[in-house]
Amino acid sequence: MVDALTSLTGTVGKDGAADGISTLNLQRVRGGKVYFVSDLHMGDGSHGDVFGNKDGPFLAFLDEVERHGQALVILGDALDFDQAWYFSRIVRAHPEVISRLTRLTDQMRVIYVYGNHDPDILLFRDILKWQLCDKVVIDGHILAVHGYEFDSYVGEKFEESSVMTKVSHLYERIFRTWVRIPLRDYYTLSNRLVHVLFFWLVQFNKVRQRLGKRFGRPHWGRELKAWTDFWTRGAMGDPMGITLPAIAALESGQGGYDTIICGHSHLPGVVPVDGGAKRYINLGSWSFANSQYGIWDGARFHLQDWITGREVRDEQYVPIFQGLADRTYEEWFHDHYLGYLRFRCGEEGLREGVRPPPWPVAGRPARLPSHTEVIDTEADVPAPTG
Repeated sequence: MVDALTSLTGTVGKDGAADGISTLNLQRVRGGKVYFVSDLHMGDGSHGDVFGNKDGPFLAFLDEVERHGQALVILGDALDFDQAWYFSRIVRAHPEVISRLTRLTDQMRVIYVYGNHDPDILLFRDILKWQLCDKVVIDGHILAVHGYEFDSYVGEKFEESSVMTKVSHLYERIFRTWVRIPLRDYYTLSNRLVHVLFFWLVQFNKVRQRLGKRFGRPHWGRELKAWTDFWTRGAMGDPMGITLPAIAALESGQGGYDTIICGHSHLPGVVPVDGGAKRYINLGSWSFANSQYGIWDGARFHLQDWITGREVRDEQYVPIFQGLADRTYEEWFHDHYLGYLRFRCGEEGLREGVRPPPWPVAGRPARLPSHTEVIDTEADVPAPTG
């Protein structure tokens, strides 16, 4: 795993280095507000675009940012290159959003933190006009990063994880299904089959490791076990496994930060650390039905869902600190598997009305929340070829 403490420290510059990948410093003016979003995952507008048809609500959110904000910080993965493959497809699918974000740079600082789905974003920096960096320090004591720095898998195997993500998106696109966690929310036939196959993969790797010890090959199965442990923790309720490493970085005191803000795991929450003296904040995402955003006003950090208006606290993190994310996959599997590709968590969800998210339909007008207004914008960003 990447040393999170080492990767999160460094010299703070005013505007970053020439290549755009560095640390930016953002000093909030008195009374100013800094808005945060992460993981929009805007794709190509097809059924696999998990941003879906929320262009209208997001434009209304940007209208509020323009009225009340000093700066907008986007913590990565806004443009899902792994899903869309080409920037031109993203622009064609979401022209008004791209145009508005670009024009917003004329009114305020728009800072974009590099995420793990952003391998090509530097190629379009002149078009987008965002300030690109890999970390932001706000008011000298708040650190904002994408979050993959705390990810034991993506942090070490950045390129490999990107390939696997592309394969997963391609499968979902071809078969029009979801293969995601938690299983309760994405209770599709493909996802159930994947969870059964994963159980047998874990069993196979245990045999492989035993044989490795017997024949003097202790490295057999070591990398596969690291990956299955990572995936297991996500399935148990701690996606990407970044919560405890991020909190450990906070508790270490290195850098003097009292708050770490990130995205990456799509699990929104404001988690008190050290008795409330520090905070771990995850911005969630704008994927599927989510629309979370944060506001720092100098006194309090607000985390809310735009469409529902619901304030988010630490409720989704309680199971992690209760130890539920520490179970082995075998323990979870034996507790939930009912046979014939049926799982207790999924069957209970069906009885309670939980269904897999429907496929977004490209071109369908988004339903705006009652407290917003339609923003009329014109796309002025040319779509690059290829």
